[in-house]
Amino acid sequence: MYPYLSRVNEVVKGKTTCPRCQHEFILDLPENLEKHEVICPKCENKFTIQAKCSDPKLVDECSWEEYGEPRKTVLSSIKPKTNKLMIVAILLSCVFAIGLITAVFSDAFIESSMNLTSDIGFTGSVKILVTDRSNNSLSNVNVTLNDLTSTTNENGIFFVENIKLGIQTLKLSGDGYKTQTCEILVIPIFNLKKTIELETGVGEGNNINFDYTGCTLILAIFSVFGLLGTITCLKQQHADVAIMCSLISIFSFGFFFIGSIISIVAFILIMKYREEFENGNKGKIF
Repeated sequence: MYPYLSRVNEVVKGKTTCPRCQHEFILDLPENLEKHEVICPKCENKFTIQAKCSDPKLVDECSWEEYGEPRKTVLSSIKPKTNKLMIVAILLSCVFAIGLITAVFSDAFIESSMNLTSDIGFTGSVKILVTDRSNNSLSNVNVTLNDLTSTTNENGIFFVENIKLGIQTLKLSGDGYKTQTCEILVIPIFNLKKTIELETGVGEGNNINFDYTGCTLILAIFSVFGLLGTITCLKQQHADVAIMCSLISIFSFGFFFIGSIISIVAFILIMKYREEFENGNKGKIF
């Protein structure tokens, strides 16, 4: 929270001498001060000062004299807390929960969300490099993807656009090589690039199923930023961290991109209620 300007108090400048190192320094003292503990800026000795020392023999009490004209200083007043950031914290906690559940059931999420995205009209592109075990590119290899059948070019590349999103099955076969079946994930916007090695021989090779482990880990990591954003909003500190977390948690997706939509709403609210955050731990720094 940002403190605002409210009360005015009289202070005076005081000049005193450290009893240990005899260093003379000036400090601000509240008006009508009876006693005040200070620390020497030179030797860090702590001692007590008062306008007139009660006992000159006391080592820890030193007198001070007014130095310069009295001046006014502005003291801060704590701005009352509101529940605005609590709303943002609840939204980001929902993003975390939805994203975590989505990560656990990533296989079902990927299939359903990609099917929905395809129905909207999005498509993807695939670029496959086919090589042998010696990493030599293989041309004229037959590649079947859905209902499309083609061959690799002279550089061993199979490229196709406007492919349906989701888990798709590639089937590759060539003279002198075993037939290879491989599952790939086609996503919108980004071009899928993959290298597939063919094994020499005849018959069927090993089938390569799509591994959901990587997707689970990525979704879980993005979801954790929703939890971090929740903590910063509850503490009402570090607005920049909360903004970053709300943006990154957009990529946690979750249940037909509901998590992404909630993250965007949370980001908008954080920007709107940014003044509710403290600058550091002690309020606004002037």
